[in-house]
Amino acid sequence: MTLQHGNNRSIDRWEVFRIAEIQENLLTILGILLLAGVLIFLLAPSGIADYTVVGTSYWHETKDRLLLKTAYDYNNIEEIENFPTELGGWRGYDFRYPDSVYETLNASIILSRSYSAHGDLIWMDIINSKKGASFHDPKICYGHSWNIVNESIETFHVTGNQTHLTFSEMHANRLDITNKKDPDTRQVVLYWFMFKRFSDEGVSMIRLSAPVRTDPETTFATMKGFLEDELFAAMYEGEAEGTTVAERMIEKRGVFGAFIIGILILVPVCLIFFGWVKK
Repeated sequence: MTLQHGNNRSIDRWEVFRIAEIQENLLTILGILLLAGVLIFLLAPSGIADYTVVGTSYWHETKDRLLLKTAYDYNNIEEIENFPTELGGWRGYDFRYPDSVYETLNASIILSRSYSAHGDLIWMDIINSKKGASFHDPKICYGHSWNIVNESIETFHVTGNQTHLTFSEMHANRLDITNKKDPDTRQVVLYWFMFKRFSDEGVSMIRLSAPVRTDPETTFATMKGFLEDELFAAMYEGEAEGTTVAERMIEKRGVFGAFIIGILILVPVCLIFFGWVKK
């Protein structure tokens, strides 16, 4: 029994010694980890900071989301006004909804445009909502005047020559709706969301809708071709920049950017130094 008690005391001493050693090295370990994280961030391609999440959910990344760079700032009205009115054989014209729509919508409609080609018509809305606010769920909005007869998530092949994409497929929500007062009036609606990680700039919703002339699948096929062949290339850039985050900071901020980089590196170096001195 005495021997066992002695062994327990030896183990207790070893635990105390090990904890004390970890505490002595804590600053050094923390500094090394922080320095590694800073270097990884500064040497990463600058395009990573510009990646936008494109997916079927609002403010939430799903497994089918797409990461890419946008050709426009979809939170900026002035920039979106330069969005092309001609996409291949499609010609676009801006329009406005009744004032009541803008008053009740819990978001800002940045752009509303109708594109037409060969007798086909597609309406496009770019809608923005700031962080902390929320979109009216399209299913709820349409539910006031329309019956939703089909709801699904569709896949679009959008890679083409844009080899920078993390995924080769884009997904969007689809609604097939019929007017409650006039069941012969039907539409197909596609919509998806875009937002940047770790940003409070806001979230954008892109919505495409088209009247059904013959059947929903024919209308959807037209919309699918429009999105894959024309719209996607106009909305998103084809190449990611090869410069690092550090180079981008110096290029945009000059001396101030270099100062920020120095601070980011100096903090973990100081932690490592103080940890070494303390030992």
